[in-house]
Amino acid sequence: MPRGNALIVDDSSTARIILARLLEKADLTSRGVGSAEEALTLVQHEHFDLIFLDHLLPGMNGFEALEKLKSQPESRDIPVFMYTSQNADRYLQDARARGAAGVIGKQVEREQLIQMIDTILAGSDTDPEFATPEPSPYQSVADLSSQRKLTGRLSTLEIAYEEANEDIRAMKQHMARVDARFQEELETRVGKVRRLWVLTTVVFVLVALFLGLQINSLSETVDGLNVQLGLITQMIGGLMELVGGGGG
Repeated sequence: MPRGNALIVDDSSTARIILARLLEKADLTSRGVGSAEEALTLVQHEHFDLIFLDHLLPGMNGFEALEKLKSQPESRDIPVFMYTSQNADRYLQDARARGAAGVIGKQVEREQLIQMIDTILAGSDTDPEFATPEPSPYQSVADLSSQRKLTGRLSTLEIAYEEANEDIRAMKQHMARVDARFQEELETRVGKVRRLWVLTTVVFVLVALFLGLQINSLSETVDGLNVQLGLITQMIGGLMELVGGGGG
């Protein structure tokens, strides 16, 4: 049974799919919409445990939608995370000031996301934060940032690869079902052809037997007629002899 239900608000279908797959790995179901207006309508009729909200949206932007969500009784207690490429400290402060539980990047790592979800669903009073490792003496902050981005992109590629594998597996299953139906239909048609051939053969044999019997009967009738004709011929000959003898 899923641990919760999440709402993903992003006008990019690709971003929605990637985050949905990440949430699926965390045993969460999700719904996706492309605008804040759709999200505000949906939360009126459906329960959500988490909301992931993009900042740049058509119509109402992410912060405006966040303020609306936090002002409505149906959604004010739902943890909302800004799901955006914005990563400046000022943006994080502004998001928290408006009631956001945090900010996650579009290239978020799976382990970090799952850790954050576990913290939220466990009802912890501690604000979920993504762990930021301290750079080593030989690693600059820029290098660390690049490393985080690379890790996030690898996670995204991993999700895309898994999705492609699932699509290929689903396609193979579909092709197997199509092939099975084709083989079944082929066997059915072959069976029909065989039955038709047997029936045709039986009919041909019966017709041949019937014709043979008719020919034999006709031959017997002709023979009978020949016999009768011979008798008539003999009778006529006898009569003619009698007539000729009487005249002499």
